[in-house]
Amino acid sequence: MIRVLINVWYPVEKNDDVGKKYLEVEKVFPFPPVIKPAVAWETWATNSGLKGSGIFETKPEHFEETINYFVRRLTMYADAIEGYRFEIAAAVTSERGRKLIGKDLSEFLLPEK
Repeated sequence: MIRVLINVWYPVEKNDDVGKKYLEVEKVFPFPPVIKPAVAWETWATNSGLKGSGIFETKPEHFEETINYFVRRLTMYADAIEGYRFEIAAAVTSERGRKLIGKDLSEFLLPEK
């Protein structure tokens, strides 16, 4: 499984707008069955506004579909709500990461002196 971490930030005064947008986005981009929540979504206050985070899991064969889904979904918020920002990060094992970028472990090792 590949874990996908989503972080979002937005101004406190936009909280109601984010809630309304959520209802709209859910109609357009409901979660596909290939994406499963691994850690429940949490939101908390920071010194620069509100931050939300969640971790989701998908199978390697659905990785590209999952990333595209989150980009489209989160862009709906960012396009409509001033100050809304998001970050998508994938967590994979180092072995899987090397396969994704087409590299062998030996290419990352320093040559012996």
